[in-house]
Amino acid sequence: MGGQVCAEPVREEDSVWLDFLWLELTNRCNLQCVHCYTDSHPQSGHRDLLSKDDYDKVMTDAYALGCRRVQLIGGEPQLSPHFGHLLARAKHIGYEFVEVFSNLTHLSDETLDFAAEHDVAFATSVYSYDPAVHDRVTKVRSSHERTVRNLRRIVERGVTVRAAVIAIDQGQDDIDRTKDFLHGMGVDSVRVGDIREFGRAQDVMSQNAQLSGLCGHCWRGRLCVSPDGTAYACVMAREWPVGNVLEEELAQILRGVPLDRMRQTIREEVWVPRAQSHADRSKTCEPSEHHEPEPYCAPDVGPCGPGDCPQGGDEPTPRCVPDGCPQSCEPDTCPQSCDPNPFCTPDVEE
Repeated sequence: MGGQVCAEPVREEDSVWLDFLWLELTNRCNLQCVHCYTDSHPQSGHRDLLSKDDYDKVMTDAYALGCRRVQLIGGEPQLSPHFGHLLARAKHIGYEFVEVFSNLTHLSDETLDFAAEHDVAFATSVYSYDPAVHDRVTKVRSSHERTVRNLRRIVERGVTVRAAVIAIDQGQDDIDRTKDFLHGMGVDSVRVGDIREFGRAQDVMSQNAQLSGLCGHCWRGRLCVSPDGTAYACVMAREWPVGNVLEEELAQILRGVPLDRMRQTIREEVWVPRAQSHADRSKTCEPSEHHEPEPYCAPDVGPCGPGDCPQGGDEPTPRCVPDGCPQSCEPDTCPQSCDPNPFCTPDVEE
């Protein structure tokens, strides 16, 4: 008999719960990565419709609705004329976790100083230890040099930073050497993730976007607001909008039928089948190849921990944290790099 997955019931409050907010400050980016799920490039800023006041309102409303974690992302968020204001605003509002997901080709002293003083985290992607391989992905010469230089500055200041290595066509040896390279410079949290069939990656993979490409965890209290105001259940779910903050209040979107249906669909068609698939392979908390637990990146995998499977009237434990992985692990802070492979299944007798 395969490992049992303890099905976590969909609670009514999950439909309105907002635990984590992705806030896309611009669709413009100085890089042109071949796999970019937002199809960002230097000229794509024409889709930036939200004003500074609009972003202020979204963050304020989200906080009032109970959200305490926000990630400023893009495009390249630092290209937004409102970046500095919104970064400071997020901390002023009271968000407990504020992260900037950036390609780090640029990092001002002012931004780094603010991050060091106010506990702001950074996240980035490094595609190879080899500058030529990395730059081939970004399509911009010297991008590797600039990103690595700023990564070193962040580490030297003691600011929290994590890096993702997206497996495109580098080969396993290159990926392993890249992980060692990043760890060697002091980046503690390094993850490997697979390319997903969204945005320009559809051309790379010769595959159309499909729901199964999502990690599946976004059904639980996540929301993305893009630069044109469109809201999605996940940063990658561009094919399935659930509302627009320029047309309705954030609370209306969270309580609306489109988001509720999207979360239900993601849970039933992606999260549950994937959890069951991994449960059938193993009855232990065993990460799969290439995906080791790391802070902020290892998924809060599976609805129950080893030995915690509901027996009789017992309630299911809401998460499983693999050995050595902090309780703060979450997949939502890791766009494109967090595939929930290390699923946990209960230690139950066959």
